[in-house]
Formats: sequence, C-alpha cells, structure tokens
Amino acid sequence: MRSGFAAAERVAPDRAAKILCELWFRLPAGPEKRLRGEAPAGANVFELECLSSTLWGFDWGEGPLVYLVHGWGGSTGDFKFIAANLVASGFRVVAFDALSHGNSGPGPWGERHASGVHLIEAMNVVLEKFGKPHAVAAHSLGALSSIHAMVQSGIDFRGVRLAMLAPFIGGEEGFRDTIGAIVPIGPRIFERLVPLGEAKAGVKLEDLSLKGVEVESPVLIVHDKGDRPNPFRHGQTLADAWPNAELMATTGLGHRKVLLNPAVSFRVREFLAQ
Repeated sequence: MRSGFAAAERVAPDRAAKILCELWFRLPAGPEKRLRGEAPAGANVFELECLSSTLWGFDWGEGPLVYLVHGWGGSTGDFKFIAANLVASGFRVVAFDALSHGNSGPGPWGERHASGVHLIEAMNVVLEKFGKPHAVAAHSLGALSSIHAMVQSGIDFRGVRLAMLAPFIGGEEGFRDTIGAIVPIGPRIFERLVPLGEAKAGVKLEDLSLKGVEVESPVLIVHDKGDRPNPFRHGQTLADAWPNAELMATTGLGHRKVLLNPAVSFRVREFLAQ
C-alpha cells in the first residue's frame, strides 16, 4: 500500500485523495472487534441521546469531577488504570464512549465511520448532563474534542485542570502527520485530500485545531518521544504556547502505552490533585 501511494503521488493524486478520504474517516475496527471497556464495580452506567443514537458511559466515585475522554478508535477501557487510581484518590470520574466507539451505538455515518465533529458532539452531550468539571484527562483526539466542546458549550475552563496524553494537535499539520504515519502522502495528494475531507466533515481543518485555542488552564502534557501518529513536537508546541502548561516527556511508550504506564498514571493523579 505504501508503494502504491508513493506512485500515486506522481500519476494519480486525485484517485489517491479519494481513497484516503474514505480511509480518513474509517475507524480501525468494526463492532465485533472494536476496543471496549466495562463499567467498574460500583459505577453507575448511563446512556444519553446523541445524534439520534445512544451514548454509553459510567459515573464512578465521589469527589471533584474528572472527565476521561478517549481518542480515535479508543474507549473507556483506555482509562481503566487511570480511572481506578483517581477514584481511589478521592475523585469522581465520568467516562464515555463516543458514537461508533466502545459500547455506544452507531453514529450518523454507521458503525465503521466517524469524524472529530462527532467526538466533539459526544463531549457536548456529556457536559450538558454533568456540567463543568474539576479536570479533564484526555488521550489523542480526545484532547482536541474535549477542549473544543468546552469552548462550544460556553464553559469557562480557565480553572479546569487538563491532563492531555499524546494530544492530537489537529489542523492541516496534525492530519498530515497522522495520515503520513500510515501511508506516504505527498503534497499533490494532500492538497486534493484536504477539501474532500473538509466537505465530508463540514468543517475547515484549521477550525479543528488546538494551535489556535487560547488555554490558560493548568495543563499537563504527556507525550512520548517515539509517538508516530502524533509526533512529540506537537506536544512540545502546545507546551510552549500555553502559559500554564508543563510537559512530561516519556520514552518507549509510543502512542497508546502512555495510558497504561504506572508513572504516567501517578503523575496524572498528582497533577489533578494539586
């Protein structure tokens, strides 16, 4: 596939852009193989209406409210250890699966396709139900979707503590790097792909970015130096741009193992408790 797209850059960029647009919005697994999590013992399961479907999640523990927000193709199960650590430390966590993810129902585009806009709307629905949080811990695209949802919902999140794990920066740069980690994508293909993706999602890429959002909240950014889908320099860019951000650089964890690492879980809990 990689050699095919490399050749298409020269001879068939239009065709390659159409194929990539389909892949862009395609989730990594269907309902039978998608990542899932279970509600912990003692948690209250909830279901909310979202985009004419059902959003699944759980509400667990007592104390300051923390939202746990997964990324593209993820689920509440991504935060299994972080959630348990937070609840044991006196926090209340609300975690949910975006539509077409985890235990939630299909989104507007069915079981196998979604967009960042759909993830933002899922967060909006949860915010409407549970209100302003003490903190948000989010992974990858969940970092972008949670911040944009708080902006859209009119929440003043200047005092909300944000733990961003391998944050997806969005915009043309973020999408180009993420797609480029899968297949080689040259400028001729990308310049054709962008308007196709924007037309399908109904949003400009530069409006779906973290670089243009002013964040004065306390922020912990955890990013691995070997992260391929979301390169480390993106986390560094955000840490440099946001005045109250600190960067925890890891090595050898890649994009997803930051969610399972005990040192990361401890640092997140410590940061949210400050």
